Amino acid sequence: MWPVSQMLLFSHIFSSATAVPTYDYVVIGGGTAGLTIAARLTENPEISVLVLEAGNDHSNDTNVLAPGLYTGMYGNPEYDWNFKTVPQIHANGQVVAHPRGKQLGGSSAINFMFWTHPSQQDIDSWGELGNANWSWDSLLPFFKKSESYVAPSVQVKEDLQTEPIVSKIHGDMGPIVNTFPDIYGPLDEVWPRTYQNLGLNVKSDPRDGLGLGGYTNLINVDLKSRTRSFAATGYYLPAATRPNLKVTTGALVEKILFDDSKHVVATGVQYSANGIVAKALVKKEVILSAGSIGSPQILELSGIGAPELLKKHGIKVTVENGNVGENLQDHIYIPIGYEVISGITTLDNFTDPAYFEAAYDQYLTNATGPLSTTGASSSLLSCSQISCGLNAPTKFTSVTPGLEAQYKLLSKYFGTEAVTQELTVSGGMSPQFVNDTTKLFTTSLTGNFFSMLGVLEHPFSRGSIHIKSANPATYPDIDPRYLSHPFDLQVLSKIALHMQTVAQTSPLSSLLKGNGTVYQSGYHQLTPENVGTWIKENLQSEYHPAGTCAMLPRKKGGVVDERFRVFGVKGLRIVDASIFPIMPRANLQTLVYAIAERAAAFILEENV
Repeated sequence: MWPVSQMLLFSHIFSSATAVPTYDYVVIGGGTAGLTIAARLTENPEISVLVLEAGNDHSNDTNVLAPGLYTGMYGNPEYDWNFKTVPQIHANGQVVAHPRGKQLGGSSAINFMFWTHPSQQDIDSWGELGNANWSWDSLLPFFKKSESYVAPSVQVKEDLQTEPIVSKIHGDMGPIVNTFPDIYGPLDEVWPRTYQNLGLNVKSDPRDGLGLGGYTNLINVDLKSRTRSFAATGYYLPAATRPNLKVTTGALVEKILFDDSKHVVATGVQYSANGIVAKALVKKEVILSAGSIGSPQILELSGIGAPELLKKHGIKVTVENGNVGENLQDHIYIPIGYEVISGITTLDNFTDPAYFEAAYDQYLTNATGPLSTTGASSSLLSCSQISCGLNAPTKFTSVTPGLEAQYKLLSKYFGTEAVTQELTVSGGMSPQFVNDTTKLFTTSLTGNFFSMLGVLEHPFSRGSIHIKSANPATYPDIDPRYLSHPFDLQVLSKIALHMQTVAQTSPLSSLLKGNGTVYQSGYHQLTPENVGTWIKENLQSEYHPAGTCAMLPRKKGGVVDERFRVFGVKGLRIVDASIFPIMPRANLQTLVYAIAERAAAFILEENV
């Protein structure tokens, strides 16, 4: 129950037309991390929070909520920032599109809804890189705090072979609902059985951070409503009526404000909304959660970064730190497509307008049908499991001490950690449209297809994101430098060849034409001789940018310390995937929720 006096106080703060409004905290970015933090902080009625989000509120939008419609948002400026990389010189000059969620919920509103987790070693490595009190064990409670696992029915458990799941290691009281799909087809059922026939079935629940193998993974879908469960529905909507929480959409942040008269202290944020420039001040902290692309951009616009870059664009240097925007990492993958036998329904059926309209009407009417679900076939495999026969590099020249420390860890654990995540799209793709996501996840071909995606889990290549203008509306230069480290191409080549082995293994092969030897037009058989060329021509991004404001000691490439505090500034933290010092395995959203939960705990602990 909120006291009337408290409601009147916050009403005065939020509605003042003359004075600059002041809050305890301003959160930049109403995405996955930002909404998590805002919701947790405002559980205390004494704490006021403003969230600034550049996009709009689509928390009740069918395009977001329907599990089968997500790719329809890609490239649409109402939902997606639609970033592009610079030409990738090690990948045939390709420009790679990067969808990022531009709405409340951020990329949790547009992602594939795969609820997967990093390995224990992934997080332990953060500690080994110099971050005190960072380990799998220290983060585990925050994974659990974010999630609400719903066990499958007996039928689903049998069909999708989810027996390894151990319910007690999953959280069951958190905001984000996750479970297994209960609408699926033959391609989903044969997936775990195919890996079992290869001797690659998962032996433990992958949620434990140890399990490797092929399996059906969880999806963050609420089966009661048949809707996406994400940051806006899970964290924001239950908190939306709190008088101490204000969320402003359509607000493009221009810069963070500082008082540098003695020490550099964050004092507020300047932003524009509806063509009007406004400011918001803070009593305690600014929390930057604009993502791996937006967060380094805003830091540089605010005068935190490499002095030569800032001066080039006429920006006052507030804090010198050349690490800002560096250390960019991403999961890249190579697709391979097959024709399926007659009678198998795939996503290609949606290219028939009558089929799509019927499915859409069915979803609107009773939230059932093919748009009420999504695929969940996955695997996490080590080098030995795909018979890659490679040894990671052990000698590193012309790299910084910080990057050398990362490389040593990657090499140390290369033999035991996942090198790939193999997953599926139950339909055809058009990899030639790497720069146009409105066309990438479909095909103009007649027929039904099955696509396998082989993802490189722990890349050695590093890139950067930097401003190219002082105008906050100008997108930064995004240069992941894909395949710039030659070992990435070697590993991806082994992954691509292994996918062909999977496709030609029963029972999956029985659903593919020619037992997995008839490729979708545009694809062809891969061999050790041609696979490298194919990868450079058809490489794709899994849209997992990370690392650009790394949590590391400053001398090792860091931008924030082990409690998310920006070096050289008081009252400023960064909480999003940009702080990942080194890339984890699998999909990133569970880790983003977990670090946001931990950051909120840190903030409350320090500012009681």
